[in-house]
Amino acid sequence: MNRYNILKKFLPVFFLLLLTFLIGSVKSVQAATIGPNDFGDGISNWSSYGSNPSAQVTTMPMAPYSTLGVGYSFGLAANNKGVVPNNGQSASDTDFLKPTVVSGGNNSHFSKMNEFINDNGSYINALFQGSITSNPTEGVSFTSPDFMIAPANSTSTAVTSANFSLLGTTFSGNYNYGLTNKKYYVAKMGTDPQGNARYAYKIVGDFKRTNTSNYDNGTFDLQAEILLRPSPTNAAIVQRELYLHNATSASQNFVILFGEDTNMVNGSSLPDNVDVRDLGNKRGLYIESGYYNGHNYRLYVTNETPDGFTSYSGQLRGGNNNDNWASGFTDGKVTGTGAETSNNDFGALLTPKLGNTIYTLKWNPTNLAPGATSHYSSTFGVVASPMSIPTPTKTYVNESRSDGTNQVNDKLKFTLKMINNGYGAQWNYTKLVDQIPEGLQIDPNSITQSNNGVAAPNPLPSDYDASTRTLTIYPNTSLTDQQYTTITFEANITKDAIDHLDANGNLTNSATFTGIDQKVANSTSHDYPASVDIPVQKPSFYYTFSKQVRNLGKDGTDTSATYEDSTDAKVGDVVQYFIEYKVSSGSKDSLASGSKLSDDFPTGIVPEGGFMIKGPKDDQAYHYGSMNTGINQVDPGETVTVEFKANVTSAAVGAVTNVAKVTGGTSTSGFNPGDMVTNGATVNVQKSNAFTSVPKLIDFGSTNMYGKAKTLENVNTEGELIVTHPDSNPFNVSVSYDNDNTDDQMKNQTTGSTIPTDGSGLLFIKQRTNSASDSGTWKPILASGVPIQTDNFAGNQQALNLSDYVGVGDWQIKLSPNTEVGNYKGTLSWNLVESV
Repeated sequence: MNRYNILKKFLPVFFLLLLTFLIGSVKSVQAATIGPNDFGDGISNWSSYGSNPSAQVTTMPMAPYSTLGVGYSFGLAANNKGVVPNNGQSASDTDFLKPTVVSGGNNSHFSKMNEFINDNGSYINALFQGSITSNPTEGVSFTSPDFMIAPANSTSTAVTSANFSLLGTTFSGNYNYGLTNKKYYVAKMGTDPQGNARYAYKIVGDFKRTNTSNYDNGTFDLQAEILLRPSPTNAAIVQRELYLHNATSASQNFVILFGEDTNMVNGSSLPDNVDVRDLGNKRGLYIESGYYNGHNYRLYVTNETPDGFTSYSGQLRGGNNNDNWASGFTDGKVTGTGAETSNNDFGALLTPKLGNTIYTLKWNPTNLAPGATSHYSSTFGVVASPMSIPTPTKTYVNESRSDGTNQVNDKLKFTLKMINNGYGAQWNYTKLVDQIPEGLQIDPNSITQSNNGVAAPNPLPSDYDASTRTLTIYPNTSLTDQQYTTITFEANITKDAIDHLDANGNLTNSATFTGIDQKVANSTSHDYPASVDIPVQKPSFYYTFSKQVRNLGKDGTDTSATYEDSTDAKVGDVVQYFIEYKVSSGSKDSLASGSKLSDDFPTGIVPEGGFMIKGPKDDQAYHYGSMNTGINQVDPGETVTVEFKANVTSAAVGAVTNVAKVTGGTSTSGFNPGDMVTNGATVNVQKSNAFTSVPKLIDFGSTNMYGKAKTLENVNTEGELIVTHPDSNPFNVSVSYDNDNTDDQMKNQTTGSTIPTDGSGLLFIKQRTNSASDSGTWKPILASGVPIQTDNFAGNQQALNLSDYVGVGDWQIKLSPNTEVGNYKGTLSWNLVESV
């Protein structure tokens, strides 16, 4: 064994101790029979259950609790003994598709959403229920209207279930005929992390209403789909959704609301008279229960879903069973605003006093054109303390245009957010993997990270692997209740997108967020997916734009290598790039004169000898001193090429990727393609054994000692651990800490005192056997060093990322009872040990 202390990197270790009215008429066309796939809900395996189906039930476990979950159904969810059936089975409610009826202004019956808690098979309601077992079936969620529809400019201050509910009623005189010709469909949605089958349920039908001037509830003729489905995030969250289709010949203008009467009473359910509070950041609301059967509960309603609500309110139920479900909005009307305008923090009270509370959600007004379909969604989840609900979202904005379209060359900014919607929880966020689809070219230098809105060290450009189109980031931070981490990056839509669109004209970008619920015993790592669809318009202007590279060797004369998307090189080598821009022969348009070709060179890649450029009308290439050059008109079938050499200097680290751009261009028909970007050409710089990156900070947070010994795990790791080992010998990585070395030891930044130890060690690392996914064994970090893994790593590594060995929850500090109050910092050293 030869030990090479090839690089000693100093790592600060931080520890802080703290002792209306009628809108015209709607002309109907002949109504068509509604099919299971008419609304484009993204589910293709719907099954019909005939003319007299039974309402089925699904429960999603609140992982890691195997016997506690969130359930949903369109009818009764418990049998006559109060037991919840298994997923995909029924509680024998065959009445749920009956025509909806009302009793009083706000009690409506049949086809109602039933969201509940399943505690080891026992039903605990989260909404007010008239009955939870067998008869009477009309008691399901009868005080909740679910979805409501109103004219967008309605002046009514009596938005009741009877007059505004989408389900409607047979109640005479209000002409709210509601949903008719109901059909019920079920689709299997794979399995949850525990292997249980999950199902989506929907009711479709025709919705009609004739305006009644006394109610100002509008005239509508629409087709509707009401959908309950499990969240794709793998969390115990149900999505409540509505699709509306306009099959008439006239536009219809309306606003959608959704209301529920919560009821969480100890014993058979959880308390009813509870506060409604804000989640903060305009995300929605929550209520809490008292202690029941070993847990406190928190019910969440959020807009963290595609087409989520924009307004929300909490309010008290009105008297005489005659609630105005818009009373929480300005002036008590659907035109008003809600709590979203108050910029509330988490926990802000939304109800004026303790009482029988309800909540209402509202979406922006819709002007639905003939033949168009609209969509509305919200999430419902319940969490038991202590438990995390990791909730990922992936969104994008188009930075090139604001007309709602996405076109080739547009620059998109993606935001990947993970928030812990848990209760008394701590979720260790360890890894993010984003699979970039063909048709998107990521800018690896644009990647950023922030924690709770505060900038963190940016991930490295080398975290993007161009060969596999995979972005892998190790956030390595601990998220307690309502804390969040945000990753952003920019990417351009390339011409390849046109060949990779799905049947709906979309690119799909999917990511997987990974972590562990730290406060739950025996918890294991879980994945939480999120994706976003990107519709792309097909242009009349087609082109290709590529950049490739080859290694010419030390003297720059070896031209035997072919151009590829990537090449290996060592410091001192000369590489050569070839760029080609071509307007496709099948393009209708040319690229008009006036655009500019440019290339920003990454650190460590230094051009030499100028650039050989050949324009669209040139017979041969000419020498030019700058890469930045204007382009004359390029007609279909013509090309622009650039070839140049560059030196690889010692400043180049790991995988160095860059792109060329054509900017300021328009087609001859006036189309603006935006910035046109090549694929990334990568030079893999092979150096000697080296640490190319080490963590900058290991943060153990703060604690109160109370005169007792404590062992803390780290709550954050800033920076990444990346090593380069280009030869074939196996090797290992060790970390050391010398508590007797005055330059390294943990010191109180105020008094200079050190942390006493009992001889068993002060700092510990979770040593793995042969994989970062191993459970690991805590080992004291010694002055002589301790390997992060007992088995060696394989050789021939250009940029091996080991950040998942040193992330959040991978470090411990053991504090003695007499540790002095203060802010402590110390130094770790890294070593690479090679086996020969």
